[in-house]
Amino acid sequence: MKYIIGDIHANVTQLEKLLKLIRPAPADLLIFLGDYIDKNPHTHQTIALLEELDSNYDCVFIKGDHEYVWERYLSYRELSRQEFLLNFGGLATLSQLCPNPAELIKDNRVDQIKKLLKPYLDFLPRLVDYFVVDQYLALHAGITTHQLAEKPLKFTELNYFLRPVKIDQTKKYLGRYRLVAGHTHLSGRPVTKPGYINIDLGAGYQGFLGAFCVENHQVFRSDGKVYKMATTRSFSVV
Repeated sequence: MKYIIGDIHANVTQLEKLLKLIRPAPADLLIFLGDYIDKNPHTHQTIALLEELDSNYDCVFIKGDHEYVWERYLSYRELSRQEFLLNFGGLATLSQLCPNPAELIKDNRVDQIKKLLKPYLDFLPRLVDYFVVDQYLALHAGITTHQLAEKPLKFTELNYFLRPVKIDQTKKYLGRYRLVAGHTHLSGRPVTKPGYINIDLGAGYQGFLGAFCVENHQVFRSDGKVYKMATTRSFSVV
């Protein structure tokens, strides 16, 4: 089976629950949509579990906007990214790793933060922008209207941050591939349109984590609920 898994945001508890629910087999493919940390404090535990999964399964790790920002801040020293980290979960990321996360970011102590986040930084080079699987295009956020016919896709910063309202959800990429994305928490249940599926079920907001099974068109939610794609516009509870 092939599973596309939504935004984790260091909610390692929901990730563990989801894995127990889907019980991946050694031959299964696990595709993660990005935003592995921030908003919850279990940074190292989450990365350690992802590393373990990568050692035992075929995994694809997609880059989210939070990975993009941390990389630009720490590896390229774009200090203007500080505001994003302060406002969108970076403090939680460091909260178990040091007593003064706000001070570290506000003072741009990049070298010190890099040491604290070394496992995360070591994880980043394996990330990809998107992944095509069967009739789906798995990515973190979205593509613009003019990119619907672009082959190969050329990502810019905008692609990590696009919200659903800025995406043409009625059209498929290359007329064939429906987008499967996270990035925006729309609901506690999956949302589907003719060209777009959203599986961010709120793990970053004390909600759930979802996994879309490509073969049977079902979304497994970490609390045990299962949603079947009834039409191109709706999921129903199984």
